[in-house]
Amino acid sequence: MESSPQTELRAAIVAELDRVVTSPVFGGSARQIRLLRFLVGEVLAGRGAELRAPLLATRIFDRPEGFDSTEDSIVRVEMSKLRRALERCYAANRATAVRIELPRGRYAPVFATGPAAPDPAQPSVSRRPSLDSPPSDRPGPPSPRGPRFPASADGPVIAILPFASITAVSASLNADGSESERPVPGSTGTRSRAIAHGLTDRLGDLFVRAPRVRVLSRAATLEEAEARGARYVVEGSVRLIPGALRVAVKLHDTTRGIQVWSKTFDRSDVDNRLFAVEDEIARDITTLLVALPLGAVHAIEAEERCVHPPRSAYEVLLRFPRWLATFDGRLQAELADHCARFLERDPDDGVLLAYSSFLHVLSSWTAAGRDHDRCRSADHARRAVALEPKLANPHQVLAFVLLDAGDGPGAQAAAKVALKLGGPLMFTGFLLALSGDWERGTAILRKHRSLTKRYPGTVHHALALDACRRGDYAAALIEAEAITTPNLAWSALDRAVVLARLGRVADARAAGRDLAAILPEVARDPRAVVRRVTADQALVDDLVEALALAGLG
Repeated sequence: MESSPQTELRAAIVAELDRVVTSPVFGGSARQIRLLRFLVGEVLAGRGAELRAPLLATRIFDRPEGFDSTEDSIVRVEMSKLRRALERCYAANRATAVRIELPRGRYAPVFATGPAAPDPAQPSVSRRPSLDSPPSDRPGPPSPRGPRFPASADGPVIAILPFASITAVSASLNADGSESERPVPGSTGTRSRAIAHGLTDRLGDLFVRAPRVRVLSRAATLEEAEARGARYVVEGSVRLIPGALRVAVKLHDTTRGIQVWSKTFDRSDVDNRLFAVEDEIARDITTLLVALPLGAVHAIEAEERCVHPPRSAYEVLLRFPRWLATFDGRLQAELADHCARFLERDPDDGVLLAYSSFLHVLSSWTAAGRDHDRCRSADHARRAVALEPKLANPHQVLAFVLLDAGDGPGAQAAAKVALKLGGPLMFTGFLLALSGDWERGTAILRKHRSLTKRYPGTVHHALALDACRRGDYAAALIEAEAITTPNLAWSALDRAVVLARLGRVADARAAGRDLAAILPEVARDPRAVVRRVTADQALVDDLVEALALAGLG
């Protein structure tokens, strides 16, 4: 039979649970209440150590067996919401006998008493007890060898561990992806270690140049990186055989104690271009992980931070991908207000200034857009470049603003600077193509589209126009229909042009009406609208002619 103090503690926890779920903070949210009751019930039943994301996904959120948290963020998002709800609940009422707390990185709640000192004879009623006290999944971190990063509402802290060189077992990479044994010359191990060191150094250089990312220096282990304040840890391995290279990379989230991303990069015929391949892979990793705002790290941060009003300029930037996916008018207005508010606080924030200019110009292609002053947008973009000359993002925005203003050579020059600096290469490819460097731009677009599942549908706009330029209207239609952003004029413009060229005049005129509903000025002066799209004058003539067939101009 349970001891009286234990029975009293359980009764107090149940009573506190009932009080919490009926508080105004939860507002009758059935999902959050169900989640909290389940978590507390499992801990009281002694099963707290068994709480994992797949269990919650199937038991609470009706997900099927085989749930993968890297593909579906429902558990992570709802746990973050629940944690914040509990914090708000106790901020409003601190005078409680027992508090239900949900530590970051854990699924099992803990139960803490008030300020009274605990009774030594009853260790289960301490200030931070859990009834079943499951052991930690990981050992405690060692003493850090360097300073710890403080918590911040600004960008994430990332550590890059030294890449490992795998030389004990060698294999050749066959065309079908299988492996076959092959002896390795004695020099291969040395070269493999050199590539591992080079990749580590190159990633550090590129990550430091990524906006809103703080890079922890000289961390040797995941535990040390965590102890020094890094939430994200990158680790990798290098395997080199004659003529082929394989680099495997993983990203760990130390807050949740899980691996959140991984990718393998295979390259062949590398013997005479190792430095170029090393740089190419480092750029790809940087783009996929920390390119603002679509990198994997920023996507995780956005899931957690965008549920509350922005507290920093970084949290404003995290909201751009959602707008780029929908071009929703309400989100557009909120973004504009947030940008203005934080730029008023810090007018010298070059990155936010650049994105504000980008928002100003791109929103003019939407029905909810405002008339924009091209000179003012260009001035802001140039000031952003002056403030952050070594970051690719301001140069990209300058290229976009100049392209919109009809300055093709200026746009291409700015895009080439951005290409040298790195940054989000997909956007750079988009700008290079539309400013006239079609081959290089579309090659970059296609490569990086194949690298990642997460990219804006607007990248298809450049590919659709490239297909139009080449006269391949069937391919252009496929690209145009992949844009899937009806609130953006590019979607209707591309469909109107392509359908007209395919002889589907009725469909082209319907698309033309959609375009005119978003941009009424296209009916008055289609050439002025089209000249904002591309610097290729021959293509401009072709697009204007096709729009005439669609009933515009």
